[in-house]
Amino acid sequence: MFESYRLFYSEFRNNFTTTGAIVPSSPLLAKAIALPLLQRPARPIAVLEVGAGTGSFTHRILKHLRAGDILDIYELNPKFYTFLIKSVNRDKLIEKGIHCKFHNADIRSLRKKIQYDFIISGLPFYAFESQTVSEILEIYMEHLSPAGVLSYFEYILTPEFKSKFLSPPERDRLIRVANTVGNFVQKYQYSCNEVWLNLPPAKARYCRKTAAGMAPSHLKGRSLAHSPLTKR
Repeated sequence: MFESYRLFYSEFRNNFTTTGAIVPSSPLLAKAIALPLLQRPARPIAVLEVGAGTGSFTHRILKHLRAGDILDIYELNPKFYTFLIKSVNRDKLIEKGIHCKFHNADIRSLRKKIQYDFIISGLPFYAFESQTVSEILEIYMEHLSPAGVLSYFEYILTPEFKSKFLSPPERDRLIRVANTVGNFVQKYQYSCNEVWLNLPPAKARYCRKTAAGMAPSHLKGRSLAHSPLTKR
């Protein structure tokens, strides 16, 4: 664990625009992000993880996978990618019949026609340009199956807090990203959960192609600082 924190902090200092956080996501945020997988179908599923970092979400996802499942992992940062490969026991996954493939690439390079039942994103949207965020979100929805779920997170109060300390051009960029994300949330989100035991506190968002209708009871919005997920 110490090695992952050291690597994350190092990459935060050197590549803030693509790392976006000072430490890896907490176990509680990982639980929240992977929550939709609790309702996975009995058949084999396809899962896409983007921006895996040092594997906080990856290892939580793997707890839900079974024989015949597919997991595609995209991580652009070469140091995170190398760390991630070493931290995952691929031989054990092969024994279990889980097909896991790592990609040291930008998710925008995804060309295959596969539809994913679950897409889990660890990308720091507010560190990007709004056009980049728009392109990534479009790819997510293009490759999400009709009944699939997209999970991603954002830090609570990040735009509001950051904007007080930024130059006008950077503040304008943040506003554009907030508008892009806000429009997406309004159209596709069906539930969210706040995770206060994370640095910084974060909000896990759950989206699907048809956001209208009643959210599953296990995903109704609530603060995870006081939920059953805090039990280990």
